[in-house]
Amino acid sequence: MTTTQKPHQEEATFRNYDAAAAKRYAQYRSGWPASFIENLISQHTSSGGQCGLLLDIGCGPGNSTRDLAPHFQTALGVDPAPSMVEVACGIPSSTACGEPVRYEVGKAEELSALPALAELCPERHGRECVDLITASTAAHWFNMPLFWVESAKILKPGGSVILWCTGGNYVNPQNTPNYQKVRQLLDRFKMEVLGPYAAEGNVLCMNLYEGLKLPWQCVEENQELKDVLEVFDSKDFTRLEYNKDGYVAPGASFVRGRRADFDLMKKIMSTASPVERWREAHKDQLQKGETEDLADKVIREMKELFAEVEEGKDRNWVDSGSAVAVLVVRKKKDMI
Repeated sequence: MTTTQKPHQEEATFRNYDAAAAKRYAQYRSGWPASFIENLISQHTSSGGQCGLLLDIGCGPGNSTRDLAPHFQTALGVDPAPSMVEVACGIPSSTACGEPVRYEVGKAEELSALPALAELCPERHGRECVDLITASTAAHWFNMPLFWVESAKILKPGGSVILWCTGGNYVNPQNTPNYQKVRQLLDRFKMEVLGPYAAEGNVLCMNLYEGLKLPWQCVEENQELKDVLEVFDSKDFTRLEYNKDGYVAPGASFVRGRRADFDLMKKIMSTASPVERWREAHKDQLQKGETEDLADKVIREMKELFAEVEEGKDRNWVDSGSAVAVLVVRKKKDMI
């Protein structure tokens, strides 16, 4: 199922996090494998992109920024949630030259106004000074036309914008007891339980950014953007997909996944914004014990399904993961 991106709706759950919630998010949202990060960097450098200044947007507590930073001379993470930035600043990390990673509160729609960019690139006043702009599972919350306009202003000629997201919650078919029933349980959880509490951004993410507006699509809808956004060429666009529909090749593992016991799996599920919205909507029933927490229910039912087959009776862990989509948009080196 695909979707066309609807009018922009600001994300409200994460930007309202307090410090404790931001710390939990940082703890239970894993980083990215080195091989995946290296592939992203190669997508950028293979067309001549440089590794001077990285700008990671919607960085949250800095998980993806810390993975990317060692490949760049300077790295700046930006997020609209002050609590997320506070947590990111408290986790030591450095760039290729040993420079500390910087973080700043800011929005994807106001990149050219970031004080840090003006400070890092004073001679250019923050314009055309960024080599790579990234966003890890965050772009679905952006006002995309404004984001692309801002990216065009600050990105160097020959620079790249790389957006990627995860979609779906899957288990490894090769080692999950009672796999078909467990898969059906997770699909039902996604559609029937989380579906009503998914914002438009969540739907875009679940659908692996099919329908996320790219620069040339923004121009089709608003010709006034043509002069600014024609620096991005649709012919130089790359889309990559991993583990789509939960497929895992024999002997392989999820690109974005981990082996987790049931307690950790519940904590990971609890970082999803639709889960938090469900809990807020059922707060009174949960406090009165009138309904079971949805994460507890999923884990309980998964344990029951495991126990139906011999190989699952003593198992308290699962190899779970998500599908991943990567979108690479490059800025032209020269404008004729």
